Formats: sequence, structure tokens, C-alpha cells
Amino acid sequence: MIKYFYLILFTFLLASCQNEIAEIKAVTDYFNYPIQSVENADYLYSESANKSTRLQAPLLERYYNDTSQIVAPKGFKMTFYSKEGNADAWLVGNHGEFWEKSGVFYATGAVKMENTDGESMTTEKVTFYRDSDLIKTDDWVTIQTKTGTLYGKGLLSNSAFTEYQILQPTGQFNISEP
Repeated sequence: MIKYFYLILFTFLLASCQNEIAEIKAVTDYFNYPIQSVENADYLYSESANKSTRLQAPLLERYYNDTSQIVAPKGFKMTFYSKEGNADAWLVGNHGEFWEKSGVFYATGAVKMENTDGESMTTEKVTFYRDSDLIKTDDWVTIQTKTGTLYGKGLLSNSAFTEYQILQPTGQFNISEP
């Protein structure tokens, strides 16, 4: 009788100690947690001793994993500078992720870009490739210029937002004769 009691107790304990793989991974995988958190962050990046970009955010979290990410979960403002050190354009969004190893910055959620000429672009997500100075999106975009509003899907631009191309323009266009 005692043997059966121990057998039932052992079976009960074995069955009650069962964990889901996701629960175990969440507790043991240190890559899920930031290794550094900074409030009211203000980082200035430079290339060849010239400032190139400035990243400001209410919260930045650094993750160490295969891509080594810096995440701005509460929004951000990125300023792009010319070679002379003047601010050329600003990019803001609700969420940002900079993947350090590839040099790619992903911005999502009410993304807006504005240049010094007063032109602005709004969309839901953009990707900034630091090494090629390219800003790209496949989403719908709205561009406000001094002469009107442009609409389309997809965009390629430089970081100063002075040279851009809407990949699939839509809407009505007024063309003046030369």
C-alpha cells in the first residue's frame, strides 16, 4: 500500500512540475531584457569627426543579441546634419529601432519627416540605411510641399529629404506648360 502511495505521489509531483517552453525561455533567456536603459536620452553620432545624426528619446533601451539593438519604445526624434554641421531634416515617430551591426534604423507609428525648406512627409513606417544615406518605405505616403500635397505608395529619399521619389504616385497633378 505504501508503494502505491509513493507511486501516486511521485506521479502527481512529476505532472505538477510541467512548464511551457515559452515560460522557461522567458525566464532563462537574458536576450529578452535590455542590458541598458536611458531616460531622456540624447545621443550625437559622428562620421569622420563631423556630426551626422542626433537621436533624442524619452527612453532608450539597448539589447544585446544577434543584431545588437537600441530601441526607442516611447518615441524619438532624429536630426540629420549636413557635412557643414547644419541641421538638414528631422524624423520623428512613435517607435524606433536601431540595429547597430547593420547600421539600419526602423521607424514606425505616425512617422513624420521634415526638411529645412518646410516640406514634410508622413507615413506609418520608414527604414533609414545609414551607410547609403537612404530613407525608404513601401507604405502609403503624403508629402506636403509649398505648392501642394502629393500622395503615393512607396518612397526613396536622402536623409536631408531634398531629393525624393514617390514610387507609385496617386491623385491629380497639375502640370504647367513651360
